[in-house]
Amino acid sequence: MLYYSEETSIGNDDEEEHREVANAMEQHVTEKWFHGKLGAGRDGRQIAERLLSDYCQETGAPDGSFLVRESETFVGDYTLSFWRSGRVQHCRIHSRQEAGSAKFFLTDNLVFDSLYALITHYQQVALRCNEFEMKLTEPVPQTNAHESREWYHANLSRSQAENMLMRVPRDGAFLVRKRSEPNSFAISFRAEGKIKHCRVLQEGQSVMLGNSEFDSLVDLISYYEKHPLYRKMKLRYPINEDTLEKIGTAEPDYGALYEGRNPGFYVEANQMPVFRTTAKAKYEYRAQRDDELSFTKNAIISNIDKQEGGWWKGDYRDKKQLWFPANYVEEIVSPTAAEPDRNETTELSPLGDLLRGSLDLASCSVVVRNEGRGSRPHVFTLVPNNPSVGPVLDLATNSLEELKEWIYGIREATVFTEAKIEEGKLMERKHKIAMELSDLVIYCRPVQFDEDKIGTEQACFRDMSSFPETKAEKYINKCKGKKFLQYNRLQLSRIYPRGQRLDSSNYDPLPMWLCGSQLVALNFQTADKPMQMNQALFMVNGRSGYVLQPPIMRDDVFDPFDKTTLRGIDKVDLVIEVLGARHLPKHGRGIVSPLVEIEICGTDYDSTKVKTNSEADNGLNPTWQTKFEFSLLNSAFAFLRFVVYEIDMFSDQNFLAQASFPIQGLRTGYRSVPLKNSYSEDLELASLLVHVDISKTRGENGELLSPLFAASPTAVPASAQVGRDRFGELSSVSSSPSTMSPLPQSPPQASAYRVMDGPLDTRYQASIDDFRVSQESLLDHMDPQNRRNLRRTKVGVENRV
Repeated sequence: MLYYSEETSIGNDDEEEHREVANAMEQHVTEKWFHGKLGAGRDGRQIAERLLSDYCQETGAPDGSFLVRESETFVGDYTLSFWRSGRVQHCRIHSRQEAGSAKFFLTDNLVFDSLYALITHYQQVALRCNEFEMKLTEPVPQTNAHESREWYHANLSRSQAENMLMRVPRDGAFLVRKRSEPNSFAISFRAEGKIKHCRVLQEGQSVMLGNSEFDSLVDLISYYEKHPLYRKMKLRYPINEDTLEKIGTAEPDYGALYEGRNPGFYVEANQMPVFRTTAKAKYEYRAQRDDELSFTKNAIISNIDKQEGGWWKGDYRDKKQLWFPANYVEEIVSPTAAEPDRNETTELSPLGDLLRGSLDLASCSVVVRNEGRGSRPHVFTLVPNNPSVGPVLDLATNSLEELKEWIYGIREATVFTEAKIEEGKLMERKHKIAMELSDLVIYCRPVQFDEDKIGTEQACFRDMSSFPETKAEKYINKCKGKKFLQYNRLQLSRIYPRGQRLDSSNYDPLPMWLCGSQLVALNFQTADKPMQMNQALFMVNGRSGYVLQPPIMRDDVFDPFDKTTLRGIDKVDLVIEVLGARHLPKHGRGIVSPLVEIEICGTDYDSTKVKTNSEADNGLNPTWQTKFEFSLLNSAFAFLRFVVYEIDMFSDQNFLAQASFPIQGLRTGYRSVPLKNSYSEDLELASLLVHVDISKTRGENGELLSPLFAASPTAVPASAQVGRDRFGELSSVSSSPSTMSPLPQSPPQASAYRVMDGPLDTRYQASIDDFRVSQESLLDHMDPQNRRNLRRTKVGVENRV
């Protein structure tokens, strides 16, 4: 592989030079200090004075703050207005034509090719006159430049904006409108097929979008035309009446209105990335304290965090994030600072950031140009055999010997690569399979699925069939689910995502597991709920990678979609109380307002979802103390899932953290649940505090097995649930102790009511006394014969429950 840093082409250099000259003539138009036409005659002068005065007084801008405006008196000329000693002064910028191009100057002896070059010069070199000498310092931004832009609407309501956007079925269509609240704007846009709104606040001379600050509304829109505003959407199509005539539709898209919108429904924009800068030391500095940074002159200080008060933090050598005086350094403008993301090829290449391309030498031919090229006599060309592989490269050397060395090296590398490829093919033909791998494999024969063979003698345990999810869904239903489970009792089935999932999304694996499929393939690179459920399932059995199916799946009567076929399954009453959380992660620099969503994932008759209220502006230690109750008929296939969301200013739920567990791995008591990110990786210190209360009732076909529960409800107080039991280890799934990290290991708990001889635990004595009182009240209403029978089973210390 050949890596190159740049193409050496004289033509390209000339073309770039012409382009730079053309851009320089209009470069001042996009600068924040250029205000265009502010008015006619004295009006423009007064407006400029007001803008400068307001800006300098509000922000404390220094002397030399300035703006440039077009002159109405002298057409083609400009006026420089600047702040000095508490007042505004003006200076005319003259222009004239020389050889067909405009020239700009303040004095005849110093002429510039463009207005931008003139202003840049006087930002570095002081203006000189009889009264003062001063550099131009801080540009005054345009405050009302947005009023002339095509996307701005001064008198447009929210409903009118939505009606306009409903007629433009394109993501990225947008407009900006003035809100009824003072110093407030709104960006109305389309994203993901829906109409959304984003609030912008004006604070003095700047505008705020979330935590991001911009000098003006124009700068804000310009930024989000190049960077995503909401998720992956950039502002692309400014909407007004003229554009509606061109690209608008006659019928509005009412489906684009966001679901459940209300007057306060706004979404949160993407956070602006924070880039750390680099600086070069102008002077040597010796630390005066332990938390200060020492450096020599010309030292490069990286990863700078600018703080107020004239002191910054930075890294130098092995010292990290220590203080140093800001006036001892000057910032270094890096051409790559605005492009922090680099692709994998750039990261791995030997040229790093200088990489401009690469070429596979094995697919190229070497052509020596004996006549040379331009002023270079020793030139050879790399010509790709396939034009689509890469460009044609001309390479020049300083001598003929160096040219021969290059050609010999390229041909040697090509021959070596081809020999290595041939050797690999030969080894593949000679050794068709690795014997070590063969000894580890139990072979199955892939066959086409035949529904008619299920349950017959023709079915063979060695036969395995594969199903795309679309085909599997035809059998994962109420009609054929039981039949598919019968197939999986004897044979293996493999289910994989359909080919149309170009975004690598996943399907729900729970119905597949419920119908007995052993190999349910998912896109592991996608961090979503199905993958998190997959991680939760294989937490049990010591994370060995396989889990035994529940015994009920081997019951011929069992139907995964019919709850009346459950036999020998404990009905579980689960009470979850969410008490609080700590150290929740956050997006960007904002403060989160979290809520907790609790979901039971399992069969259709068990699945449910609830959530707590949102805790405003507290991601450090929010509290809820909210209790939820769940009743599960088939706990063997159920999962408990905690998801922590952040509610943003658009009322959107943004994912923060999650934790998922099998129900049969839970235990009663207070639990600290470590939270994980979307990839099921641990989040340091983040956890939920919950209280879990589990009670089981042995039932069969809906009938309670305990005779005490068969009596009248008034005969058994609610405080004495005889059938109550606590969950222990996942013994039905694994012979080893549970390995669930969020649920601390403890010895297997005995039943709540002991069944062995010995003294009864005093904490249950109150319940026994309640039973005695209830039994005595029953005796008064029964005939003598039944009374004698009941006295034989009187509850006491001698015969315990």
